[in-house]
Order: sequence, then structure tokens, then C-alpha cells
Amino acid sequence: MTKNLIAAGAILVATMHPVAAQQTAFSDAVNVWLSGDDTNGLPALAVDARNGDTTAQLILGQVDRDTIPAGYSDFLLGLTREERAALLRFADDDGATVNWLLTLQGTDNAALGDALFWYEANLDPIDSAANLQAVDEKSTAEWVLWRTLNNGYFDRIQSLPAENPELAQVGFMTWLTDYFASENRTISMNRFLDDERPAKVPGLLALKRLERVLGLSGNFSVGLNELIEVIRGRGNRLPVTADLVTLEASLTRLGEVDPRVGVVNRLCDICPDTVADYQCRIETFEIIGGYETLLAVRSPAEAAVPADVYLASDRAVTSLTNLVRGRAPADLTRVRSSCLQSLIVADQ
Repeated sequence: MTKNLIAAGAILVATMHPVAAQQTAFSDAVNVWLSGDDTNGLPALAVDARNGDTTAQLILGQVDRDTIPAGYSDFLLGLTREERAALLRFADDDGATVNWLLTLQGTDNAALGDALFWYEANLDPIDSAANLQAVDEKSTAEWVLWRTLNNGYFDRIQSLPAENPELAQVGFMTWLTDYFASENRTISMNRFLDDERPAKVPGLLALKRLERVLGLSGNFSVGLNELIEVIRGRGNRLPVTADLVTLEASLTRLGEVDPRVGVVNRLCDICPDTVADYQCRIETFEIIGGYETLLAVRSPAEAAVPADVYLASDRAVTSLTNLVRGRAPADLTRVRSSCLQSLIVADQ
């Protein structure tokens, strides 16, 4: 099956002008993949990768290495393990396969490949974040730092300004610095929604993680605490008095500033205007496991696709859709949102 798909991509390349074939095919392949089409995009990228295109190699390497659990598309799930390896990985003369990230040529490319491939295996997350920052993979570096704080390793985060001053400048860290520099540390729902900084959501969640350590429990309004529960993926724990209409509207506003939340909003655009579904955004966070998972919906490699381009693409919505379908309960009666029920059923 995979051989036929790759052959089809090869025919596409062969029909182009020989001199411009690689660059034109690369642009087409990336655009098709960014449209959310794995069936045509991945085979085209595989052709480019085998022709020596580093960008295609980066994308395929990360799809193979760093796809979020339960995040494979139907196309990839329909392949055998051997077919997936043949499609996504480099094959040597003996038929053995290896991730493309470990084959990149040149000192800079090799450093980039190593940083992306090994960051999850490194026992020192700060070292991983520094390596990623050094090769300009800033979104992944921020994700590693945020997860480190969220997992309770506050001491490692505290040492950042002295050891790695550049890491202290990532989005949510800057938001935290500004918060602690402010004289007014009480945050109401309106104050938070009026904040125009894109890093405010991961910043707020990091602050909430520090709540008990720093004695901040009185700094969050009731409405904001409910919003935090939703963003953490705990919408099913909301009190019966929670205003779902206001919470959904708040998520819509957050998506205008935070492009990751914006991906959730775009997914929930499937809801017909005639349907009043106040659970779609709330339950999307719940199903995928909260904002922590949403942080992992990012460009596979910023050297290949800039972070903002990826989040604005249909690929980001497709990736989130795959996660919702892959992590949704088997019993659809447990899904409160009729819009999400329709989305999940469409895959069955």
C-alpha cells in the first residue's frame, strides 16, 4: 500500500520541470500536509525526503517520533507498522529503517535533529529546553519548561535566570514575571480576559500551580477559578451553579488572543448556528486532557513550519480533531456536546 502511495508522489514530481521539481514539489507537499490531508501529503513529503529535502525530513521525523498519543490520523492508523515505517522513516540498503531526524546532514541540521529527537529521553528537562532554544525550536522549549513547572519541579525553574537567562524570556515565564512585578495581584475574570498577551493562558495555569506554595489562593475570582478548571480539562467537575454560557463565551474571547485556544474555537465551528451547544469548547478540553495537551498541538519543527503558520493552518484543527476522536469515551452517551458527538460519529 505504502509503495503505491509513494510511487504516486514520484509521478507528481516527474511531471514537473526538472530544475524546479524539488522546490515546487516541496511547497506543494507541505501545503497539502498543512491542509490536513495525510493521505496525499505524507506520501508527497516522503518523496521529497528521499530526494534529500531537509524540511520534509524534519516533518516526517517528527510525525514518526513526536505525534501526541491517540493523535494519529485515520490514514496512519490504517497502515501496518511496517507500512508506517516505510512511509515516515529513512530506509537503508539493508531495509532497516531509522527516524529521519537522526540522518540529517551538516552540523546545524544534525544539532537540530538531535535536539528534537532526544528531548523527551533526556532526564534533565532544563538541558532539553536549552538545546531546543539553541536551535530556535522555541515552542517546544516553552512546552518543556511549562511541563517541568506543572510537574512540581519549581526549583529547576527558579534557577533559570542564573543558568539560562534566555529561557526565562519564553512566553509564560515573561507573563509570570510581569504578574509578580505588579502591585495588584488579584485577577478577576474581566481583568484576565482584557489581557492581550498571547501567553496569558499558560502563564495563568503556571501561576495556579504555584498557588499553594506562594499562598495565592485569594488572588483568583470564583469565575476565573471555574475557567481554570475548564482549561485544565476538568469541566465535568464544575459546580451546578456554573454559568456555561459565560464560560463558553470566555473561551471564545481567549481564542482571539491565544492561537492554541483559537484552534479549539475553530474545531467547534462545526456547531450549526441553530444549535445552542454550550459544552463543545468545555468538553473538548476535558476529552483531550486540558491545555497541557493543547500545548503539544504545535509545529513539528519550527525550522520547517513556523509556529504561527502551523496554528493558523487546517493541520492544527485536524490534529486536534484526531485527538478528540482518539480520546473520546467509547460510550457516546457520556459526551455532553451534541456537536462533538457528531464529530466523533463521523469517524465511525
